[in-house]
Order: sequence, then structure tokens, then C-alpha cells
Amino acid sequence: MLNTLRDILDFRRLPEIAVSNRSLLWQFVKRSVSARYRGSMLGIFWSFIQPMMMLCVYTFVFSVVFRSRWGTDIGSGRGSFAIILFCGLALFNLFSEAVTLNSGIIVSNTNLVKKVIFPLEILPLSQTLATFAVGMVWFFLLFLGTVFVFGKLSFTMLLLPLVLIPLFLFTLGVSFFTASLGVYVRDTSYAVGVVLQILFFLTPIFYPVSAIPERFRWPILLNPLTILIEEARKVFLYGELPDWRFLGAAFLISLLVLHLGFLWFHKTKKGFADVL
Repeated sequence: MLNTLRDILDFRRLPEIAVSNRSLLWQFVKRSVSARYRGSMLGIFWSFIQPMMMLCVYTFVFSVVFRSRWGTDIGSGRGSFAIILFCGLALFNLFSEAVTLNSGIIVSNTNLVKKVIFPLEILPLSQTLATFAVGMVWFFLLFLGTVFVFGKLSFTMLLLPLVLIPLFLFTLGVSFFTASLGVYVRDTSYAVGVVLQILFFLTPIFYPVSAIPERFRWPILLNPLTILIEEARKVFLYGELPDWRFLGAAFLISLLVLHLGFLWFHKTKKGFADVL
């Protein structure tokens, strides 16, 4: 009982693993990035093409077909709607892609599981880092779109890392859960896909929180992604300072999810070799 409580309160184990195996971690991050476009004709250019295609499709569907408007001065036009939508897509895509890829990361590296001295925590961590590294292209395009559509820059754009850090922590924590469950329950990847589809519509990506009736608003606000997307739009698009209370709460929740996810992964990895 005492050892379990000590494990729960110990926040140092993951940073220690990352630092002591930083060379190995860097090699796996590079491998994950290069493996994405290996054998393709356009290579790294797909990281630009994919977000642009998604932006065009969603913009056409919601602003042309459904004639959606954001309901604010900054979001009154189609171009503004597209940029606001793209901001939400960028954050959600980082989360969903990392969680999806990590749901099968252990099963696809069975040879490494058999090696006793290999730190398996490196696999979800490197995959999440690689996803966020490639995903920075989304924010480069978002920056260009913001300048082109809104015609202004704001110093609050520099605060975007304050939103991306808790997003990374939350994503990594969930990834540790899905990576471990993917070993014992092979249907995990399918379940993750369904849950992410539901979560996509329960996150204010293509609609503002204010559009939801108040009696149905509380489950949306309980979603940590809601807070992070709303705060990202404030600092990057609206030129406003973030709500420090909400951002602080999101950071604490993300840190808790990361710790619990890592603890679960650490406790269950002992049986990986037997299952695989």
C-alpha cells in the first residue's frame, strides 16, 4: 500500500527516463517522422497538403453549404470562419493523431518488448513528440492565414506555447493509456477511432461554446480540449490574454492525466511480453 502511494506521488520517473535516454528518444522521434512519408512521391509536403485540404473541405461544408457564421465581429465572414475553424482543427488533430498512432505502438514493436533493458515508455513519448513536431506545420499555416484574413499581428501569439504544453501533457497521458490497452485489448484502435469521432463533435471546433444551450453546455466545458481550443483562439486570433484560471485548471488536469497514464503504463508493461 505504501509503495503504491509512493508511486502515485512520484512525478520524477518520466522526466528521468526521458533525460537518461535522450539520445535514444531523439532517434525514435526522427524514425517516427521519416516513417510517415517513406516511399511517397511528395514526402514531407504532405504535411502541408493534408491540413490545407481539410481546411478547404470543412470551410466549404460549414460556411458555404450550411452557411455557418461564428457570431462575433472577428468571425463574421467566411474567411474568418475558416481561420477560427482551422485553429480548433489544428489542436484536435494533434491530440487525435497521437492517440490513434499510440494505440498500436507497442504491438507494432514486438521485438523491442522482448528486450528487457529497453525503456518501453520511450515509444509513446517519441510518437507523441513526432506528431507535435510535424503538427507545427498547422500553426505555420494558421499564422499565414491569420495575417492574410485579419491583417494584424498580436504579441499574444507568443503565448501559444502556454496552450500547447498542457495539450501535449494531456495527449501523452491519454496515449500511455491507449498504448497499454492496445496490447491487452486488440479492439482498442477501433474503439479509439469511435471515441475520437464522438469527441470531435463534442468539442467546439466548428461552433462556438455560446451556441450550445446552457443546459447542455456543462459536458462540453468538462472536456479539457474545449478549454485549450478556446484559449488558443484568444491568444492567437483575437489578440486577448488567456483566462489564467481556466488555463491553470487545464494544466493541472493535463498533468494529472499524464501521471495516471504513465503510472498505468508502468504497472501494466510487465505483462506485455507474455501477451505478445
